[in-house]
Amino acid sequence: MRERTNQVDIQRDVKVTMPDGAVLLADIYHPVGIDDAPTILERTPYGRQGVSAGVRPESEFAARGYRFVLQACRGTDGSSGSHSYFMEAPDGRATADWIAEQGWFNGSLGTFGASYMGFTQWALASTRPPYLKAMAIGLSASVRAFSWYPGGSLALEVIIPWDLGATQFNKPPGANTITDISPEAIERRMVALKAGFDHLPLGDVIRHLTGTDLQLYQDQLAHASLDDPFWAPVDYSTLLVDWTVPTLLVDGWHDYPLPRVVEDYAALRRSGAPVWLRIGAGGHLGGGGEGGMTDAPLAWFDTHLRGEEGLIPERPVTIEVQGEGGGWRDLEDWPPSADPTPWYLQPGGRLGAEVPSSPSAPDSYAYDPNNPTPSMGGIGMLTGGSVDNRELEARPDVLVYTSDRLADPLLVIGPVEAELWVSSSLDHTDFFVRLCDVSPDGASLNICDGLARFDPSSIQRSADGTFRVSVPMWPVGHRFGAGHHLRVQVSSGSHPVYARNLGTGEPAATGTGMRSAEQAVYHEPGQLSFITLPQTRT
Repeated sequence: MRERTNQVDIQRDVKVTMPDGAVLLADIYHPVGIDDAPTILERTPYGRQGVSAGVRPESEFAARGYRFVLQACRGTDGSSGSHSYFMEAPDGRATADWIAEQGWFNGSLGTFGASYMGFTQWALASTRPPYLKAMAIGLSASVRAFSWYPGGSLALEVIIPWDLGATQFNKPPGANTITDISPEAIERRMVALKAGFDHLPLGDVIRHLTGTDLQLYQDQLAHASLDDPFWAPVDYSTLLVDWTVPTLLVDGWHDYPLPRVVEDYAALRRSGAPVWLRIGAGGHLGGGGEGGMTDAPLAWFDTHLRGEEGLIPERPVTIEVQGEGGGWRDLEDWPPSADPTPWYLQPGGRLGAEVPSSPSAPDSYAYDPNNPTPSMGGIGMLTGGSVDNRELEARPDVLVYTSDRLADPLLVIGPVEAELWVSSSLDHTDFFVRLCDVSPDGASLNICDGLARFDPSSIQRSADGTFRVSVPMWPVGHRFGAGHHLRVQVSSGSHPVYARNLGTGEPAATGTGMRSAEQAVYHEPGQLSFITLPQTRT
């Protein structure tokens, strides 16, 4: 970030009254000696003291000439009322209108924040305030429910920890503030959470862990689909059709919302809004890579709220390519031009660009929900990222297909999808596919993955009982080094990042029965299985 320019004066517990009488508390960070300061608004349910992750954006932005309003959402950290996703749009607009009435407001409002604080920005934007001039949205998509139901499953590692925290809302100020996100603290928390991830029925989890229930959690289970009309009020994707406010989108390669974030980018490009997509390393707690929620938003606000020039790339996409010889690159668009290339699953655990030409027996495995294939790295909110997968690949319920050593580096940037020809003994089943980079020392690091859930309505069996499945995977920006191998895993789960499929078709909230599935993957003429990679020049 650029050098600080001024001192900061903090005004605590400023009361902002909502139309229904609820009073929300805010802290205002005033830049000393700067009268014509643009205002940045962040609305959070996590407490105004925030997460102890180093840089405090409210202080840092205020110290660089911005007035920063940090507000506690309804029902959190001293703000009255009960927390509700559905109130963030009207509460955000009432707060923004209050800001516009203040004597210190210069007419230019920006919004800032990541994850839930990205959602509160989308909510406010849906009301189209005329003085909103720039947005910096991190780790959040315009469709809130996208992160809850990846692949038609339930994202337990997102839903349960967040909802457990939500049971502490409406407590005294600071009670719901997360104070430690160190790896050690996350590990301790994961041990405690495992009892919730594995508990059945799922509908009892919050009560089982806390002794109380949460209506939000029950709603998430009862309306467990992106298409459920219940969530339509917090789907802000239609906003993007004619959106014109400059919008920065920041995410990481291993974050839950990423596929929808790149869709939001494409929609904003079509609408003509100034937009900058920035994808960095890491998962949800990574903040979109180094500088993702500090330097990049400051440059964005300096450009669109202060009128400065030459601070952001001329190209609208900046990505941090992972792998050997990667690094930051600016792109003309997302996805960039690439050659979609299929890599075929082969007999004997091989992966190759050649099409299998001879008959072969399928590879089979058993998926047992009593001992579900575990999550290891990937898009987990608490445990995501790139890790060595060799322990996972040694399990009997994980199939592994590995390429020959690469003679030259291979760069892949863009969307990835797997097409499998499979069979299953059940009508309710999942297929999970993961791409890995295997280094010369044997370490197998996950690059991207995806899961698709199937039921009788989505399975079209051939006469022999086999059927084709498509598994959309997370976008990728990775460079495989010369001498490395590509590896593809196929399994039927990644619990609790994706909730295990019990195999019975029972409702998510009440299901307790479990059935094991006998799965098979085919790789012969007429029944080909492959993953398509967007290959580009290195």
